[in-house]
Order: sequence, then C-alpha cells, then structure tokens
Amino acid sequence: MPPRPVEPTGPLPSAGDDPTTAPELASGRLPDAATGDPRPGRAVVVGGSSAIGRTVAVELAGLGYEIEVWGRDVGRLAAAVTACRAAGVAARSCSVQLEQPDSVRAALARSGIGVPAPPGTLPLRVVVWAAGVFDWAPADEGDPDIWSRLLEVNLVAAARVTTAVLPALAAAAPSALVYLGSTAAHLSFPNNAAYVASKHGLAGLAEAVFLDVRDRGVKVSLVSPGLVAAGAGLRSPAGRQRPETLLDPADVAAAVRFVVTYPARGCPTLVRVEPQRSP
Repeated sequence: MPPRPVEPTGPLPSAGDDPTTAPELASGRLPDAATGDPRPGRAVVVGGSSAIGRTVAVELAGLGYEIEVWGRDVGRLAAAVTACRAAGVAARSCSVQLEQPDSVRAALARSGIGVPAPPGTLPLRVVVWAAGVFDWAPADEGDPDIWSRLLEVNLVAAARVTTAVLPALAAAAPSALVYLGSTAAHLSFPNNAAYVASKHGLAGLAEAVFLDVRDRGVKVSLVSPGLVAAGAGLRSPAGRQRPETLLDPADVAAAVRFVVTYPARGCPTLVRVEPQRSP
C-alpha cells in the first residue's frame, strides 16, 4: 500500500532531441582560449524540464553557453529549449528516464558528452545536476519501491552521470560540475527519511568528487537552496500561505552562475541560499 498523506513539516525539493544552429552571439564575450570561438562551450542541465532547471539553463544561455536540457517531460523540455534560444544560443533537449540505467546510457551516447569534444566542436564546460524527486512518508510507512526510485534518481543517477562527464570536463578545464542540493543535504527532518538520505549522499558525492578533480581544473559545487516557489515547494504550508517569502528559481540560477563564473583559481564548494524572510 502507498504511504498515507502526511502534512509537510520539513523542506521540499528545491529541485525528442532537437539540435539547431546558433545565430551570431552578442559581442563582448571572451573567446574560447583554444579555438577563438566566441561561445564559451556547452552546458548540460540534467532536470532541465523543471522550473528551477529551466531557469538555470536560461541563465547559462545568457552567458553564451550552447545548452542541452535533459528531462522526462517532452513538453517542458521544448519550452526550455525555446527560452534558451531566445537568448541567442543553440539549444536542444534530450528525453531521459533517470531511474533507468539504460536510458541514462542512451542519453549519454546521443549527446556525446561522455567523451572529450572532438577538434572543431564546442567543449563541455558546465554540467548542472538539477534533477530530483520527493516523497512524504514516515519511515515506518514508506513504500520501498518509491524510496528505491527516489534514491536512484536523486543519488545513483547523479553518480552515474558524474563518472561519465568528468573526462570531458577535465579535458575542457576550467570547467564546472554543479549539483543542486537542499537544506535537507545538511539537516534532517521528520517524514523525509529517503529524501534526506539522498541529499546527504549528494553532498558527500560533491565533496569527494571535488577532491578527485580539483587539480585538473574542474570546479565541483553543491548549491543548496531553502524553500523555492516552484514545484513541490508551492505545496508546502509556506508555499500555500506565503509564497512571496520563498526563494524564486532565479535565485537558484544566480547561485549557479556565481559558481560557474567564479575565477578559476578558486571553487565555491558549497553555496547555501535561504529566503531572507522566514517562510
């Protein structure tokens, strides 16, 4: 039996292929050091069909990155692609079921981000993990199948994609790998056991991966927002009663931009963003 509904008491998640040719970008952007291309490289946003993921993708498009958004909702992916193209860059989508290893492997093969960029093509410079699912249930009433899928999407798939993209990111360094965490990556809450475990695991993954690749010029950061006025955050008590006190997806995107544009001599390994006012 599925778990009974539980009133939220803790944090909620912060969080067909269609290639196109980019038009000329606005002047003033620094060219790629190796190729002279005015575009800084490629950026992939996993979970780009969510409100937060789409906003992050548009933020990176504004920096001139060629964008690829991954997700399961084809309609929302199309909207994200359209929004990114409006910023004057090439954008495409990739439909993927993150809880299915074969689907992830197929997406990696289609996008070609699992290997360093061939000569004459844009290098992969940014990967943002913005995917995640959520479940409310006391630990003694949780559905093991739901928890298994949650952990697969929130943590196992993140690790699977991480190992696949690091060679390309290292070859294109300076580059950045950004995971979107949550307050639940640092604190524990009732009725959130599986989600808390997945986000704590993601925090550990980010810390350990940074140690493995820091000397190869890859920034690795965990961006952990509090309640965001998007998705499940709007179904929280604060989201229903005082949505204006929550973070906006643009606040999360600004934190990602901060990491991506931070000087290469440093890495903001953890960025926590909380609403200014108590939700």
